[in-house]
Amino acid sequence: MKKITDTKFSVTNINVDEDRSTVDMEGDVCPYGKAYVSITLVPSHGGRETGTYHGYVRTITGDGEMLAGSLQGIWKRAGTLVHLKGLDDASNGDQNYSEVTLDLINKTAAGAVYEAWS
Repeated sequence: MKKITDTKFSVTNINVDEDRSTVDMEGDVCPYGKAYVSITLVPSHGGRETGTYHGYVRTITGDGEMLAGSLQGIWKRAGTLVHLKGLDDASNGDQNYSEVTLDLINKTAAGAVYEAWS
């Protein structure tokens, strides 16, 4: 797959519920601009080690172009880190694959975005 960009996010909020957690993040995702992301982590099989996620992203470029996208994938926790692998479907027709590692202690996330069909 062809890499589009590396990503770095700051976690702005973590909301926990009885059976899921929602993580809000923001960061720059070139060429899409400033990104605001909200994902909900749902554990599998009653455990807290693996599961699925779904969410949404909104981006805005310096020129004022705004994009929206749906996010979905799987996650696996390793200690204080949560590794995410997913597919993103954007309003401009782009479909991407992403890998991100979320650091729950430092409230950061980093990873990469790839063209899904390259």
